Amino acid sequence: MTLLLTAPGGLPTTDLRLAQALADVAAVALVHWSPDPARPMDILTQAQAAVAAKATVEMAQGMLAEYGRLDPAQAMDALHTYCCRDGDRLTEVAQSLVRRTLAPETVLAALR
Repeated sequence: MTLLLTAPGGLPTTDLRLAQALADVAAVALVHWSPDPARPMDILTQAQAAVAAKATVEMAQGMLAEYGRLDPAQAMDALHTYCCRDGDRLTEVAQSLVRRTLAPETVLAALR
């Protein structure tokens, strides 16, 4: 994905986050690309699933940041460290945190 600006100064934070979300959706779509002709609903469903997964990860990141008094980058590091250590998928761990079936302190302990 390429972004071209007409003026110097970069993107505002909200636009940068939106661009990152769109790039993430595009990346997920490419990873799951199939040579079979796609139906319009297939593409829509995949895009919706990618956006929902990203939103869940961001909610979990926010929960960890608030619980552990961390900045968002540290919270994401804790989430990634926990997933890598236990071999879990990021979206599954995020869903467990959001559903409150996994305690934030358990994930944050991975940083220690």
